[in-house]
Amino acid sequence: MEGTHRQRQLRAGLLAAVVAAASDWVYLTVAVHSQNGLPPLPGIVPFITGYIAAIAAASVVGMACVLRRRPAIAKTVFLSAAAGSAALGVIGIFSIGLALLITAALLSIAAQTIPPIRHPNAWLWPVSGAAVAIAALIVGFVAVGAFWQQ
Repeated sequence: MEGTHRQRQLRAGLLAAVVAAASDWVYLTVAVHSQNGLPPLPGIVPFITGYIAAIAAASVVGMACVLRRRPAIAKTVFLSAAAGSAALGVIGIFSIGLALLITAALLSIAAQTIPPIRHPNAWLWPVSGAAVAIAALIVGFVAVGAFWQQ
């Protein structure tokens, strides 16, 4: 039974990484071509592509934790990446948001197939990771000036 759970975790994590990487490529291609290489804010495209790449990388890290039999770390990484992907997916719903929401769902499935962690305050790390992922998104948008006109 443990082997099938691990296969589901790895399969969902791999699909999430592939969908995130594909959406990153599509966003970069569409953003550069549709805006003639000049986005409205100079740092927005590199920030968003970097953030999506970090989501894909987190999915790979989560899969590595599954393989190393570190379920608590894997669950934390999967849920943190899912929160970041869902937050960016809602913001970008009219461009690549749907792909990011699918990525978030796949990462949530990967985390859900991990058995419950039997540790006091086991919820603290995933919630903290999700808060950090969303805070990084907000700080990144503030840093590139997305919330005010330059």
